[in-house]
Amino acid sequence: MKVLILSSNTGEGHNSAAAAVAAKLAERGVSCVIKDVLTYISGGMSDFICGWHVRIYRKVPKLFDLGYKLVEKNQNTKWGAGFARFLNKGAGNLAKDIEENGYDTVLSTHPFSAFMFTTAVKKHGVKVKSGFIATDYTCSPPVEKTLMDLYFVPHKDTAADFTGKGIPEYKVIATGLPVREEFYKKHKKETAKRALGLPQDKANLLLMCGSMGCGPLKQITEKLASSMPDHAHLTVICGSNKKLRRELKSIRYPRGNVRVVGYTKHINYYMDSAELIITKAGGITCTEAMVKHLPMVLINAVGGCETYNRTFFISKGGALETSGKITDLALQLLKNPKLLGDMSAAMKAICPPNAAESICDYVCKD
Repeated sequence: MKVLILSSNTGEGHNSAAAAVAAKLAERGVSCVIKDVLTYISGGMSDFICGWHVRIYRKVPKLFDLGYKLVEKNQNTKWGAGFARFLNKGAGNLAKDIEENGYDTVLSTHPFSAFMFTTAVKKHGVKVKSGFIATDYTCSPPVEKTLMDLYFVPHKDTAADFTGKGIPEYKVIATGLPVREEFYKKHKKETAKRALGLPQDKANLLLMCGSMGCGPLKQITEKLASSMPDHAHLTVICGSNKKLRRELKSIRYPRGNVRVVGYTKHINYYMDSAELIITKAGGITCTEAMVKHLPMVLINAVGGCETYNRTFFISKGGALETSGKITDLALQLLKNPKLLGDMSAAMKAICPPNAAESICDYVCKD
């Protein structure tokens, strides 16, 4: 068996989900390769699109939200047709790669790659097993226009969004959204704090906004640093946003209650150390927090598909959102351990078994 996973560098979540499934396949002795789908159009095009994706996320997130809504509403317009033609430019190269390398299964963790693969099937005669792995709690466009054998969705309550858009019910499998194995290894708070060098006697608030470090992190950090009680500590994860990390590191926090971190491979430990996470509603981050049973305060930083993620977790009781000040809500939660406990229990109640393992069970079936 030889598996090709098509991902995209437009957000680290797609790559993270792909890596989680690839690791489980490797454990079973299955050969697996992850590739950025946009490189089938051209490497330069992939770099261009991904670079602008990061800039828009950080500087004009409302533009991302607008673009997502345009794609949702205008798939059947000339604009939508033009976007489809752009994606389909890589279908021939994708079909050639599948044939030359002998892949017998293709998985996709991004709607664009599922769409390109569908064109490779229709126009280039590709005949292999396939599956789409959703990385958000909605059926994002243009998934409903794809022809995959199976659609692995984050939760049974999201299945109707896929079937309601025309995907056959027998193809939709509620496995959960795959996250890396390390997130299933839980550490006691004191153990995680010790490993990270965090103060044992203080409640840790975790603040992050995805791998790109977008959103109002600086404003929230400054407000919390001056208003947190003495028994609280704030850890800020800036991800790949080096400019933000430099700015936050340059601030003098007289109370010594803030740690600023750049890119880190220890998010699982930081989540285990925390009482609460303040974050934007990325599908992977929310799922990692769910696996850790970690309550969330969600920032409306980007919109688009994350609107559906926020709605899902708020409706299930694992997260809260406020129309007022995020900092005030976070501080109120710190004073309410019962509510935090209830939110943690709600996360545990909706958490599926290891999603990557479940997906591999289906992929490896004869």
